Amino acid sequence: MDLPPPPIPDPARTSLFLDFDGTLVNLAPTPDGVVVSPELGSLLKRLGQTMPGRVAIVSGRSIAQLDAMLGEHLTGIAVAGSHGTERRTPDEGHVLPDRTAPLECAVEELRAYAGANDLLFEDKSLGVTLHYRNDPSREAAAIAMAEEVAARHGLHAGHGKMMVEVRLSGDKGNALRTLLDSAAMTGTEPWFLGDDVTDEDGFAAAQALGGAGILVDPPRTTKARYRLDDVAAVHRWLAAVADNAADAATEPAA
Repeated sequence: MDLPPPPIPDPARTSLFLDFDGTLVNLAPTPDGVVVSPELGSLLKRLGQTMPGRVAIVSGRSIAQLDAMLGEHLTGIAVAGSHGTERRTPDEGHVLPDRTAPLECAVEELRAYAGANDLLFEDKSLGVTLHYRNDPSREAAAIAMAEEVAARHGLHAGHGKMMVEVRLSGDKGNALRTLLDSAAMTGTEPWFLGDDVTDEDGFAAAQALGGAGILVDPPRTTKARYRLDDVAAVHRWLAAVADNAADAATEPAA
């Protein structure tokens, strides 16, 4: 059964949690191939200005990667990277755990495996990803290898769209709950937008805390309450939220 499109929430009572790949930007064959349009930069800037402290990007990418792609457009926006294992907020600054020895061992094992099996290898701040988008036939073997390495080193293995990753423990639901404790977000309804199975924890957390999840994908089994078709639809919805917030800010007090 398909889900309805999301309504426009009351921006004064809402905090937005936005996945990056597949939600704010279209997926690309390689992680560094995504395109951040000027329009997206302007949209994020407006959201940061009209909903100060109540917008966050929650991504599997590291904060360093997001900074490189979004730069000044992140002004006023909280960021949770590496599935929430690291975060940056006005209250706390950048909270980044150290890479562990087991993680370093896993990275080198999977680097060698990727090179021997023609997989795209992505080394992140607190994890590593094997991408098989260019050869989906390698999916089962890549997942089995990642899960074996993760289990042996006491790490977390997670699946996503055409990829598998090994990383320190963390999920987007916990990231949402942690960010929602910030001064600006406390008492607001969390709305989480995402496209991948790694976003389901965020959907569940948002629902449990009085908000909602918004799936950005064709219809499928999900914990989200609403659905948008694609990245373009996300941009239109976010623009409407920003417009509503700007209008509310200019209304005269009763």
